[in-house]
This record gives sequence, structure tokens and C-alpha cells, in this order.
Amino acid sequence: MSEEWQDIPEDDGITLGPEEALEREIAKSKSLKVERLQLKDRVERLTAENQALRKENEVLKQKRQGDPGHLEHPLDAPDIPYTGAPRPFSRFLPDRWAFILLIFNLAAIGVLLLILLQRPAP
Repeated sequence: MSEEWQDIPEDDGITLGPEEALEREIAKSKSLKVERLQLKDRVERLTAENQALRKENEVLKQKRQGDPGHLEHPLDAPDIPYTGAPRPFSRFLPDRWAFILLIFNLAAIGVLLLILLQRPAP
């Protein structure tokens, strides 16, 4: 029985003996098994999360369908007549504050530019 040993060169050009090649294959196999188990665990967690989100979605849909006051669009409200009255002061307040802050910031930028322009050049 004459079996010739064929040395298989590795990627880095070094020829490994049978023990080293076997150890490397075992290490690869173990790492693949660990990765497969991690992926399986992740799939199980994501599946459970997906089921929980579906249940929550169904509950929210049921609440939404059971709520008679729910409207798809605010203009679909037939029972609320439009009076044409102006908005109350409290609803104007954020708009006024935004305008006041804009004016303040523009004034501050103007003052800073004047200060920079009056400074003598070095």
C-alpha cells in the first residue's frame, strides 16, 4: 500500500502537516457552529419581537376602530361647523415668539457686524 501524502499549501504559502490542517478545520467548524447558533438565536428574538409588534398593532387597530371620535382626516368632521372665528391668543403665542426671536437674532447679528467693522484692521 503506497499512499503518497499530498501537502496542501495554505493561503499564506506555508504547507501544514496533517495535525495542523485538522486543527484549523476543527477551529473553522467550531466558529461556524457558534455563528450559526448566534444567528439562530437572533432569528428567534426577532421573530418574537415581530409577533409582539403584530399583537400591539392589532390592539391599536381595534382601539382605533372602536373609537367613534377617531377621524382619518380632521376635515372629515361633519359635526364641527367652521365659524371663521380667529384663533385664540394662546395659539398665536408660539408664532409671535418665533417672530420676536427672529427679529432679536437679526438685530444681534447686525450689532456684531457693526462692532467687527469698526474694529481697526491689524
